[in-house]
Amino acid sequence: MNNVVVKIWIKLRDQLKQLDRASVLQVLFFAHEGNIHDRNRWRRTAKAVQSLYGSIDDVDTTVHKHEGMRSITDLAIRTLLEMAVCECPDSGGDLLSQEQMDELIAKAALIQEVAAHSDGIRNKLIDPQIVLHDNGTYSIDHEFINSVIGPFIKAHVTDDFRESASKYSDLYRNRTSETPKPVEEVYSEDFLNAFENEFGIALQDAVAGIEEIFEIAVDYDQIVVTTTIGEIKSRLSSKREFSDNLTNVFISAFSITHRPKWDAPPSGMCNRDIEPWRYSRRLSVVFKPLLTFGKQDKDVVVFGVGTLQLGFRFLLSCIENGHLPQEFCSSEVMKQFLGGITDKKGHEFTIAVAEHLSSHGWRTKIEVPMTQIGASSELGDVDVLAWKPDGEILVVECKRLRLARTVAEISEICRRFRGEAKDELSKHLRRTNWIVINPTSLNTITGLTVNPDRIDHRLVTNVQVPMRYLTMLPIPNDKICLLDDLGN
Repeated sequence: MNNVVVKIWIKLRDQLKQLDRASVLQVLFFAHEGNIHDRNRWRRTAKAVQSLYGSIDDVDTTVHKHEGMRSITDLAIRTLLEMAVCECPDSGGDLLSQEQMDELIAKAALIQEVAAHSDGIRNKLIDPQIVLHDNGTYSIDHEFINSVIGPFIKAHVTDDFRESASKYSDLYRNRTSETPKPVEEVYSEDFLNAFENEFGIALQDAVAGIEEIFEIAVDYDQIVVTTTIGEIKSRLSSKREFSDNLTNVFISAFSITHRPKWDAPPSGMCNRDIEPWRYSRRLSVVFKPLLTFGKQDKDVVVFGVGTLQLGFRFLLSCIENGHLPQEFCSSEVMKQFLGGITDKKGHEFTIAVAEHLSSHGWRTKIEVPMTQIGASSELGDVDVLAWKPDGEILVVECKRLRLARTVAEISEICRRFRGEAKDELSKHLRRTNWIVINPTSLNTITGLTVNPDRIDHRLVTNVQVPMRYLTMLPIPNDKICLLDDLGN
């Protein structure tokens, strides 16, 4: 599988080397901006679509189909943007035709598909038997893709669409009187400190810089803008009073700069930062939406307005919610901040689960150490212990997870929750089994004489998770649920 990825990449590289860099970036950015606009249009009209078209199942199927095509195209286009800024010649190349763009997108999407198969095999979720055909293609077992990945993605897309429909009235709220708040009022001091340590620029200055990049687009009256390093520096200096050093730091923080080889990461980066099937990569056009041809004033810069807005918002959201992986970070301050946010929001989710159960007639106690009921410290804590006066007991494991957006992430989450030795599901099952064997250990906490036959358990998550669709788990799939499905 890995060799197949390399062979497709070599073909892509050879094609890109024949194409004019600015032409490729402009055409691809226009396509990406179109996808962003189309997705936003579907979300804005979600309520109307639900009202106009047939049964809810028909709507969900249609939404899933369209979003699936958009997502595949989005990822392929972003992959090509990152490759093209490195591999396409600055001058002398051919202009990109529609036929060539279709072929490039198809090959970039194929790289994603083959890499997904490789990750599935590596995580023991796909049968490793591969059938090679005379024409050079291959066949592989699609059971995991059809039974887990497909239903999981459809469930997530359906939830997102229904949430958009439920927020329809927000589109018509009068915002003209709302005054934007300074970043100091929106984010904590720890957040601001972590951001500056990680990116070398204060968030206030980063926001000002992004605003000025938008102003350039407004002045050009374009959604895809071709400008120069010199113009950006001049605008930031005259309009935002940036020093030369601050300007250079800003451009470096939010740019992917041309390098001779796309598949050779720059100093301080690794292969994970460029591999398009990985999530939260430091060299992703999502986080670095300015594509620059060099570092001199005359060098060209190309960007898309929607891509810039979406990427910067997504970056701040990932930091705020602790969703950036530790490998993304270069500063210890940011790593510690993300770790603290993860713990804090995990605790808040546990409290939310307990409050939800309480509202459905349960009494609850959170974060109960297993040592408190006589077990070994190796068994950790019960996140939420819930009981009812009739003797019903519920042992709840709370997992606040980041939504899996790539097949690699889906495979990794499934690997972590298979109920095998020392994985995260196994730990929950070991705690539950110990309590079932030792039911009297709960008598003091609950004030009941606990019957082991009345003890049940749940794994509760904050987002849709793929392991809900795995077969052969050591627990029934319906015991893995979202918060809203718990305790009814």
